[in-house]
Amino acid sequence: MKIVLAPIQSYTHTFYRYAHAKVFNSFDKYYTPFFEENSNNSWKPALLPELNRELNLQAPLVPQIVTNTPEFLIHSVRKFAELGFNEINLNMGCPFPMLLKRKKGAGLIQEPKLVEEILNSFFKQTSITGLSIKMRLGVNNSDEWEKIIPVLNDFPVAEVIVHPRTAKQNYGGVVNWDEFEKLSERCSHPVTGNGDINSRQDYISLQNRFPHISSWMIGRGALADPFLPDSIKGVKYSEDERRELFVKFHEVYLQTVNNSFPVWNHAFNYMRSFWYYPLQKAENGQRLYKKLKKYLIREEYIVWSNEMLI
Repeated sequence: MKIVLAPIQSYTHTFYRYAHAKVFNSFDKYYTPFFEENSNNSWKPALLPELNRELNLQAPLVPQIVTNTPEFLIHSVRKFAELGFNEINLNMGCPFPMLLKRKKGAGLIQEPKLVEEILNSFFKQTSITGLSIKMRLGVNNSDEWEKIIPVLNDFPVAEVIVHPRTAKQNYGGVVNWDEFEKLSERCSHPVTGNGDINSRQDYISLQNRFPHISSWMIGRGALADPFLPDSIKGVKYSEDERRELFVKFHEVYLQTVNNSFPVWNHAFNYMRSFWYYPLQKAENGQRLYKKLKKYLIREEYIVWSNEMLI
């Protein structure tokens, strides 16, 4: 059984992954938020700090790409290989409307011929066998996957990660585990389940229902509760231990961000993202987060965070 961290733009960046791995070391694999080509389908050097090897040594890291062209996928995987990465993930699940309009992200689910073209070119022109797919059930309807899975089955895809919602649902509404069950039975590749796993009980219920699934991806549940992957694995902490570890987690995160962004205005954006999900579960969390947004001076933030961490 593996527990992996979902890629979430602006939140599961390199600083978060580094601090979590340094303090907890409980995820078996990490995925980067997606990389996208610019207007001329070229590489964005500004994104390379996300792949800094010194900050990504604690657990296997898989870069994620969002594209609708085989050229950029092939170009990127070669760049990743030069940096020491031997696995890549193709995003077919992002519900952002601008991506859907361009037949990217979840938009690819409605384009089986294009997906076939991309995968055919990829596997003919590269020797990389570690290509995984992250996808949804569909864009508007939960059965759209039925036209894509046969295409994926024709290629040596390493893994298919499934978020059982449609793009139209975004991140709301009910997760369709019934449709996930049908998909997992029809898919000839290893399947990872992803969606609304917010507690150990959520995980146990799903594992009992899907004993053939040996890998689960968690995202917002772990951002709100960084102890969740440990909890799923049966690790228990006392209240004092939880407090001590969370303080250390914040300390490592803050120090890592400060090392990269000596200008506080830049660093502060990352500190806001650090607190966003934990405060969703806290009493008066919205009020506290609103108050946090005012601390544009480093010293004021330190006072606020020290009060929060007591």
